[in-house]
Amino acid sequence: MRRVLPAQIISHSQFGYRKIPSSVQCECPKCSKPSLFTIKANYNHTSKSSILSHGGCSACKKESVFIMILNQAEQSSDETILYIYDPNSAKELLTQLEKIKEVPGDLTRAYRSALNVSYSKDTVATAVMSKRVLESILKNFLGEEVKGQNLSKQFEQLPEHVDLARPLQSLSQLAQPGSAFYQMLDLEKDIDQEMASLLMELLESLIEYLFVLPNKIELLQQKLNQKLH
Repeated sequence: MRRVLPAQIISHSQFGYRKIPSSVQCECPKCSKPSLFTIKANYNHTSKSSILSHGGCSACKKESVFIMILNQAEQSSDETILYIYDPNSAKELLTQLEKIKEVPGDLTRAYRSALNVSYSKDTVATAVMSKRVLESILKNFLGEEVKGQNLSKQFEQLPEHVDLARPLQSLSQLAQPGSAFYQMLDLEKDIDQEMASLLMELLESLIEYLFVLPNKIELLQQKLNQKLH
């Protein structure tokens, strides 16, 4: 996923009491050209905090997927955050995986293979390698004792082995009253451009962690269920 910046949003439309992006100017994931996208919201794939949308590229005419993250505060309609699905971001994920020493090598290799067969349009191999990636992810957290269990049972056990609250708890320590971070947000401490960039990266990561990823997985599950039935 790649965020569409506010300056790239050309126009809005009304959705209830909210204003949501209706056209944007950004780089097309398909042809890599700066293009105008007219966004059509798919209200059949709407949750409380997100709207799945599509938009056609003015240059190559191919369609891309957009996800709108709605403002949770509800008192303002100007904070809709927009992401565009960019397949190239998968390559960025692979680069990130290779830099994290805790990520097992078999997971990195399986994901790289899944990417390669996906790009080559080999659908059967994509399914095989996707299963291998899932098995590798689950094995990393659950260990060898779940070997032989089906994926459903393994996913049921996963929340007991993954501390999803840890990143948020570390932020609570960072933002304690009186800390340098707290003083910076209250403008009691100077902030330079590098720190401003880090702050924006933190905001994007937190939004993606709390809103984009959960909603993306939920919407993908809905689409998979519809396709399978």
